[in-house]
Amino acid sequence: MKKSDFISITSQDWGLVEASLFTPDGNENSGVLLCGGSETKRERRLLVRKFVPVPDDLYVDRNDYHLEVSPRFYNRIIDQCLREHLTPVIIHSHPHHPDAWYSASDDFGEKNLIPVLKSLIPGAQPASLVITPQSAMGRRLVDGKFLTLTGLKIYGQRSRIIPFDTSEHSEVSEVFDRQVRAFGREGQQLLQSLKIAIVGVGGIGSLVLEQFSRIGIADIVLIDDDRIEVSNLTRLVGATKSDIGKSKAEVLGRHAKRLGVKNVAAMKDSAIRQDVLMALRDRDLILSCVDNDRTRSLLNRFAYQYLVPVIEMGTRLDAREGRMRAAAGRVVLVGSGMACMRCSHHLDPERIRAESLPKDERAALEKEGYVMGVDEAVPAVISLNAVVAGLGVTAGLNLFLRLTGGVQPIGQIYDATSGSIFTTNDIHEPGCDICDESAGIKALGDSQIVSAYN
Repeated sequence: MKKSDFISITSQDWGLVEASLFTPDGNENSGVLLCGGSETKRERRLLVRKFVPVPDDLYVDRNDYHLEVSPRFYNRIIDQCLREHLTPVIIHSHPHHPDAWYSASDDFGEKNLIPVLKSLIPGAQPASLVITPQSAMGRRLVDGKFLTLTGLKIYGQRSRIIPFDTSEHSEVSEVFDRQVRAFGREGQQLLQSLKIAIVGVGGIGSLVLEQFSRIGIADIVLIDDDRIEVSNLTRLVGATKSDIGKSKAEVLGRHAKRLGVKNVAAMKDSAIRQDVLMALRDRDLILSCVDNDRTRSLLNRFAYQYLVPVIEMGTRLDAREGRMRAAAGRVVLVGSGMACMRCSHHLDPERIRAESLPKDERAALEKEGYVMGVDEAVPAVISLNAVVAGLGVTAGLNLFLRLTGGVQPIGQIYDATSGSIFTTNDIHEPGCDICDESAGIKALGDSQIVSAYN
């Protein structure tokens, strides 16, 4: 099976690329994408950490059909790649062509330049991109031959996946007729190509799975290390009494297959573990439906390190003696160019510390009043879960399909007591070791671990 080969970039960075490479003078422009890397058995990704345009004074020649860049620019790029352990992707524009293609001049230049970059940057596998206002094309040079990459993944509030081989399209069943009327045949085909993961398939996660399974997602990873209890049945969609004591991930995985999902991987494990998180590297979207801040903090880190957007969902009910005092839900877009859960104060450091303690130690501290409510069962009602799950799934569709016609808000808060939904903005604190553009972990990929838990 041929390994897929993608370049991933945030929508913010892609905007910078387009602004730099398509200039009012109509001339070609060039630059370099500096990338971290990620590689699984099925897929390789170059993850764009930063874009470096060629300065005007380092063009030897530049017009509307040709350009030549000074070697001094590439010397700087080589130094930066060596210093920061990154891989270069050469990118240039063809501003007057609708379709992206490589000219004979491009072939000649890259056959000379790419081997030099590869020899001077140990371990790097350089690639190239050519873009037009309407399209893009990418390739690698392997053993003297150019091999076309699979595509370009642009992730953010305006996500896009641009395949470089457009000859293959998935069939669209008449089952999806009403959806095609909403976002078109191409939208449905894109939806069917997405690979998603749901972390936590409890009250909210099972509802998220139900919706994504029915709208045509064909490849889903489910992660949950819990087993079904009798109290879960009031809100766990896809489970029955006969499933009590069984793995949530496996039961819900079988349910997804009955609904028509082609590829389902059910992992009876915790997403705090490094090898479990590594199974998420080829995903296009992660839905976080967990009930603990320790897992949320690791998914927050993962979203930045691998440029995979995460949609974080949760509810909180304040009920005492059978009387509801307050109820609310939250949906947040997490990742580079979106929210950082640490900076936005969606994570409680003290709770993470408590959740990380061994159970017996945590129980002892709880008796002494130092730890509160970590292991305590909390109120939950399926109708409130359904509102948040619906908002989360709509947010996921909105990232790729513009389902609502507008840009998906970074955050949404559902106040059940007033019946209102209001939006929130992202917060980024300077120097954050997760989300800061310079000091953070953006696009570092496999060069660092995400979790110390094995």
